[in-house]
Amino acid sequence: MSASALSTHRSVQKRGFERRRSARRPVTLGGLLFFGLAGLSIDCVIRDISDHGARVAVPRASWRAPKEVRLLSVREGRIYCGRVMWNRGRYLGLDFSRVLDAAEAIEPELAPIRAAWLALR
Repeated sequence: MSASALSTHRSVQKRGFERRRSARRPVTLGGLLFFGLAGLSIDCVIRDISDHGARVAVPRASWRAPKEVRLLSVREGRIYCGRVMWNRGRYLGLDFSRVLDAAEAIEPELAPIRAAWLALR
């Protein structure tokens, strides 16, 4: 990176420039990250969220997240389908491709997620 590009990059960081499509709002929500075809899941805490993505905390920094995940926000009753964009320690950055209401999720691959939501609400 050239000196002028580095300077521009640093000044953008100081101003808090966001590359996201929509601003995230800080939250503390319980969630489950589902992955794989067998409905495997891991507990998480949603730390901030927007219409297009979220930052979630997982219990162990050593957990390597798959590229494709589904996030269940238990309190909201929403299923967020998307990709892991970054993984830094215990935190994952997610980019959503689709958002569904858990009560209306009838697709067979979403059955374990809907069942978990029904059991936890």
